Amino acid sequence: MTDQSWRLLQGDTPVGTLMLHHIDQPWFHCSFTATAAWESLRPTVVAWTQVVESNDSDELEVNEALEAIDALGLVLVPVAESEQIDDFLIHIEGDTARFRY
Repeated sequence: MTDQSWRLLQGDTPVGTLMLHHIDQPWFHCSFTATAAWESLRPTVVAWTQVVESNDSDELEVNEALEAIDALGLVLVPVAESEQIDDFLIHIEGDTARFRY
């Protein structure tokens, strides 16, 4: 497998870099290296991850968390050739991340 990595951006602001470790379809499992911009987004992304991974979340909570994460306007841009990914789900916990698109 070739090294694959993506830059996580909010607009033109780099938020972090994801480096692929393995794929467990449909999820891409990565290490995550944050930039300083990550700190302002972290609470929203962590809340999203907690809501969707909880067995106690209801549909309203999931929808509200999804709206909040969508409002961040995040995109993934492959470091090597390919088009940016605009429509994806992402979970980030500490220095690990996983996403699907």
